Amino acid sequence: MKLVHCSYHKCLTVYYSRVLSTLYNRIFRLSRGYRHFNSLIDEFYRESDNYKIASVNNHAIDLQKIGTEFRISRFIRDPRDLVVSGYFYHKRGAEPWTNIINPSERDWKVVNGCVPRNMGEGNSFSSYLQGLNKEDGLIAEIDFRSKHLDSMMEWPMADPRIKIYKYEDLIGNEKDVFKDVLKFYGVTWLEKKLVSNLAEKFSAMKQKDKTLHIRNAKSSQWKEHFTPKVHNYFEQKYVELLERYDYA
Repeated sequence: MKLVHCSYHKCLTVYYSRVLSTLYNRIFRLSRGYRHFNSLIDEFYRESDNYKIASVNNHAIDLQKIGTEFRISRFIRDPRDLVVSGYFYHKRGAEPWTNIINPSERDWKVVNGCVPRNMGEGNSFSSYLQGLNKEDGLIAEIDFRSKHLDSMMEWPMADPRIKIYKYEDLIGNEKDVFKDVLKFYGVTWLEKKLVSNLAEKFSAMKQKDKTLHIRNAKSSQWKEHFTPKVHNYFEQKYVELLERYDYA
């Protein structure tokens, strides 16, 4: 059985990786282990069979490429909150790719990002966002996220081999959700018990004062930061996405 996890940049990807890597790369060292492929989808298709569990971000998986015997867990988040969280994170240049001057989309393949249409020459993504007001910065982040948001529309919604977990339901309920994820994968009771403990240990509430990666774990942040201009720009492109996942 192929076990896969899929999520989106700024939707608990570091958290999931920390929990599963601790479980399968440290505690159960004799298992085939866990690997996160970021957004490197071709590498994922080539190598994911080598691991007990693999994860990949910001893509809708081509199910025909992974056979019929699989279980896929998906973490999703209100796409407007993905935009807000990403904007603040990218603005401070938190990852090396955000500081590449004159980037191409090949430079951003690791996050499957789109270069904003008005970024111009001489900028990194971080410096570009720093030079914009928040309103225009959020619009630039929407442009950057276009492949991510488009991919959310490409997933099937009624496949029993795929299970969706919402960020909004997971925060504060990490132990039970991670236990349910591993139950869905069909692993042993010991793995489920240990993952529950690790999920609590590495939860956002316990880690937020220890890392800059977590700025704000609350839901519905977009209500504070989206102006009418940003809201209209987003809805012109992705109103169907909000309806598809009951965020409308």
